[in-house]
Amino acid sequence: MPTPTFPNYAKILVSGFQQQRESAILRSDMESGPPKQAKVRSKVMITRSCKVYLSSLSDFQSFDTWFSATLSEGSSWFTFTDPVSSVTTSARFVGGGYSATPLADKTSDWVLNLKIETWG
Repeated sequence: MPTPTFPNYAKILVSGFQQQRESAILRSDMESGPPKQAKVRSKVMITRSCKVYLSSLSDFQSFDTWFSATLSEGSSWFTFTDPVSSVTTSARFVGGGYSATPLADKTSDWVLNLKIETWG
């Protein structure tokens, strides 16, 4: 089965985008002198906090179906294009969840808050 792709109707917003790299370093305090540090991993997990804009209720419902059915409630990997680097990479949802909020007093526009992680 091919890897699913992040839906093109779901727009990752740069506003609110945050990226955090896991450390690849092991740091050891010494009895005297500066602590030692050594690289212990060649790859690390990178977590991205994102806001995603959906412009209609049907887009929100489609995203919810994609998340639950295609991604097995967010547990499966998918490809997406990083909004900062424009590089396409594999990712998955952190903890298999997201929150959704309608904009203003209408349910046509939605913003999702979610975390995705990539390896490498």
